[in-house]
Amino acid sequence: MASSSTTYTNGSTSYGQRSNLKSRLTSLDSEIASVERDIAKLQTLRHSLLEEKTGVQRELEASMGRTLSARPPAGPGPSNASARGKGKGKGIDYMDEFEWGQELLHRARKVFGIKDFRFCQKGVCNANMDGRDIVCVMPTGGGKSLTYQLPALLTPGTTVVISPLVSLIADQIMHLREAGVEAVMLTGATSKEESRDIFTRLGQKKQTKGRGAVRAVDDGNSEQEEIKLCYVTPERIAKSKTFMSLMEKMALDGRLARIVIDEAHCVSSLGHDFRPDYKKLSILRQLFPTVPILALSATCPPSVLKDLLKILKMRPVVDGNAATIDGTVYFSSPLYRANLHYSVLPKPSSQAAAIQAMADYILAHHARDSGIVYCLSKKDTQTVADGIREASGGKIKTGVYHADVEDEVKEGIHRKWRNGQVQVVCATIAFGLGIDKGDVRFVLHHSMSKSIDGFYQESGRAGRDGKDADCVLYYRGQDATRLSSLICGEIEGQEKLHEMLRFAQNLTDCRKLLFARYFSSSSDLSTAAWEDPSAGPGTSLAKCGHCDNCTRSPSTIERRDVSVQSWQLLRIVEAVCREGGRVTVGILSDLARGLAGGAFNVSSGGKKRKRTEKAELDLEDVAGGKVGLSKDDVETLTIQLILDHYLKEDFHQTAYAINVYLSPGSQAPRLTRLSKSAVASGSGPRLECTFMTAKRRGSTTKAATAKSKQLSIKDSEWIPKRKPKASQPSQIEGNEDYEAQLDDEMDDIEAADDFGQQRQLSPAIFDIPDSDETDVQEGDDWQLDFRGSKRRPSADKPASKRMKTERESGRHNVDTDADGITAVWEDGQEVYVISP
Repeated sequence: MASSSTTYTNGSTSYGQRSNLKSRLTSLDSEIASVERDIAKLQTLRHSLLEEKTGVQRELEASMGRTLSARPPAGPGPSNASARGKGKGKGIDYMDEFEWGQELLHRARKVFGIKDFRFCQKGVCNANMDGRDIVCVMPTGGGKSLTYQLPALLTPGTTVVISPLVSLIADQIMHLREAGVEAVMLTGATSKEESRDIFTRLGQKKQTKGRGAVRAVDDGNSEQEEIKLCYVTPERIAKSKTFMSLMEKMALDGRLARIVIDEAHCVSSLGHDFRPDYKKLSILRQLFPTVPILALSATCPPSVLKDLLKILKMRPVVDGNAATIDGTVYFSSPLYRANLHYSVLPKPSSQAAAIQAMADYILAHHARDSGIVYCLSKKDTQTVADGIREASGGKIKTGVYHADVEDEVKEGIHRKWRNGQVQVVCATIAFGLGIDKGDVRFVLHHSMSKSIDGFYQESGRAGRDGKDADCVLYYRGQDATRLSSLICGEIEGQEKLHEMLRFAQNLTDCRKLLFARYFSSSSDLSTAAWEDPSAGPGTSLAKCGHCDNCTRSPSTIERRDVSVQSWQLLRIVEAVCREGGRVTVGILSDLARGLAGGAFNVSSGGKKRKRTEKAELDLEDVAGGKVGLSKDDVETLTIQLILDHYLKEDFHQTAYAINVYLSPGSQAPRLTRLSKSAVASGSGPRLECTFMTAKRRGSTTKAATAKSKQLSIKDSEWIPKRKPKASQPSQIEGNEDYEAQLDDEMDDIEAADDFGQQRQLSPAIFDIPDSDETDVQEGDDWQLDFRGSKRRPSADKPASKRMKTERESGRHNVDTDADGITAVWEDGQEVYVISP
């Protein structure tokens, strides 16, 4: 019986569970039926709303057409605005007059001191006021900031501006506050107390009517003012959930006026300055589907534009001069700026001489003007700043700016530079994006940029006020080696660097046309982007008439047939590589000219410490004798052979750096399969190269202890000729020579007679950090590869009797024995020896 009772109880429990499940099922069926009835109602409502939306869109389009056709023409002659504004698909011309036009211009004059709009500023402001999504491509210095700052004053709510660099944000905030505009920034440098205050103010609802926010700018009561512009970095958007939550609240309350993405090309990995955090901005359209987005850039080729629209989830672009009601309104301005005068000047071989040349140039041409000197590394900025100040006898006041400088110090340097207390800022690329100082009269590049895109943007910081400004690049062939090691891992990095090298090596073609060709081929941009707005259409392929190549005297350059010299260089590289040696640009230049006794190092192996042995190069047997070119000309030709694929660069990773060596390229057999006499008689391809005819006379004085002299030809032969200003002499007085110094760059060897002068180890290894301010970092000292000394330590001097004083310079060990013989060891190899 007990067993039967237990079975009944279990059966009773199972029955209760089934009953409950049936009841829940009935309840769910009822709820689903209710939801389906609601869905039917909502679908009916949706259909009704869609019909209403269509009607409103048609009415708005028709209203735009009537408004435009009713307005008087903006300028002389009949306006075509009415034709574009009427009818389906005709579109809106945002360069026309709108009801807010007078207020825009009034505010531009009163708040920003701007008398009239430039380029497409007017159209972008109008489209902004109309609540459109916009992409605006305008050259550096074209006035992109005004296109969102001005509309922000005339619309209720806050405009959030996403900007890549803290320095750029600080500069914008400084200018806006000086103009009386309530602007704030939220960056890593913002204190917690200030951040809390900003969050509180942004989270509060403002009781404004119509254009009340505009009047708030002039009230002078900060407690009542609405924050008009809030600047943040892309990292803040990508990583701060608190700020994104605040933005959502602002959007729901109708207080998020628009979102601006500055330097928008950083969104695309196809652009020249891609930043991963920018790509995360794709979330903006999902979270804020009704908030208009403005994307700004100085260079945005079609491929980048397509990628940008996809990532930001923006609609296809429509022309800002004939914009339909849907789509992203697109504006662009000519990239050519006629007030910028471009020059490429020969860079002296030693660092001290190069710095002296820049100081002389500034004193001669811009003694009282503000300028920027761009350097490759943080370490270079300090060296160049100190050097220019000393070389000028204290006449040029310099400041240093890079990512590792404390924010307070950066702001101080920036402020002093703007008010004239600092004349020249020596900086990495961390300084410049959006820096709004109109009277920058010169931008010098101590080292070459990694791409023409970067060079165009960096040099474009000059002459923003529309007045004449100089953009000068100091270039020598070995700069290519240093840069190659930095960008070998970048997508298209090598191709972009080679285009920059072609630009620098070109001594004949107009710089404007070189820019136009590059952007037309690499970015699919129309050459019309390089038209001179003041000269009218059809001028895109006309020479500028004021760059160094346009104004250069024919007597200062010479184009030569270098087929035989090229054959010689290629045979030397082949011979070194065949013997297991490695050759750099500097070593090749020395070997080709018969220096260092024709000796080069080859590895001899070894278990514990790799050793090197000397190999002798018989120039007569290998290359038919010495190459009859100067050091600089050999370097120029070597770079040309790299660009034409007769030579190629090989990259070798060490524990500390990437070394760059040369080897025969794919085109080399076209020459090397022939004899020297065959090449000389015209067989094989004919190679030509343009060289400067001015020569530098050498001096054995150390660069560290003597000032360099000036160029051996008058400065006016190098600098573009234009009407000189009162404060700018047309040329440097005197006709002196630059001294040739021992190279302090990577693996550059001078004559054997100069080996007794110990050289200072140069800076060399650079990495690009993942930070808000992308600088090149030096890390350890610059990779050195001195090979081929003429003298070796005395064979009768045992190594055990050497007095070793190991000094670390990067990863180099420097040993000095009792006789004063110094050996530099690199990765276990003795690569350079200095005899007393």
